[in-house]
Amino acid sequence: MKDHDDLRRVREEDPYFAGTLAKGLLILQTFVSDPRAHANSEFAAKLGLSRPTVSRLCKSLRALGFLDHDERLDRYFIGPAAVALGYPYVINTPMLATLRPAMQELADRIEGAVSVGVTMDLDVVYLETCSHEEGTLKRPGVGAVRGIVETAMGRAWLAQLDADERRTFLARTERERPEEHARCSEGVRESLAQYARRGFSVNLGDAGFGVLAVGVAARLRYGPRRLLFNCAVPGFRTRKTQLLESIGPQLVQLVGAADRQSGLR
Repeated sequence: MKDHDDLRRVREEDPYFAGTLAKGLLILQTFVSDPRAHANSEFAAKLGLSRPTVSRLCKSLRALGFLDHDERLDRYFIGPAAVALGYPYVINTPMLATLRPAMQELADRIEGAVSVGVTMDLDVVYLETCSHEEGTLKRPGVGAVRGIVETAMGRAWLAQLDADERRTFLARTERERPEEHARCSEGVRESLAQYARRGFSVNLGDAGFGVLAVGVAARLRYGPRRLLFNCAVPGFRTRKTQLLESIGPQLVQLVGAADRQSGLR
């Protein structure tokens, strides 16, 4: 997340950059990593903004429905307009209506979860998840955010970058999220080394959620972003060999079918 100093530098480099708008959006973005209610003082401390500035921005966002305010607690919650704003993005995801039955079928077959998402800065945003009804994997749901290096789908995206872009991205992750980078670096290296041969990336639980996963980057795009697919199963009842020999190839087959249906091969 950027702070006030970052915004100032961007504004100096680009005179058309709307700093006030960016500050308001950063307040909303605070809830992505910390969804609880926040006081003005917390926004000010996290973003490096003055209390009066935060107060004005929060009142404006509240008037538009993007924030709700609890008078008793004197804290702000994310508002319903923020949910409504994301809805058009989700419903316009290419091929999603066509793919949903196949995603659900695969989730039931492996007793896990199949998700689709896109990258956003250092993260992936989940746009849909189909879960096995009797499984334990009900999350992440629509709008959930996870680090790119933490997820199999994020690692699949990394595998599509050229070497220079990948080095730049990983250096930034190491600089801005050192703990996440250290925890996942070995898994990222393994996935990148094997992606071309396997056709999918893997996560063997190093994200810390007790979940094993495979990921595939589709050729299919949503605007400038590739659609990314993730297939996750509980680590306590899935062997690595099953992940590599069965689940991974099944996800590759699903994504390949999606690419072909969209006219991409």
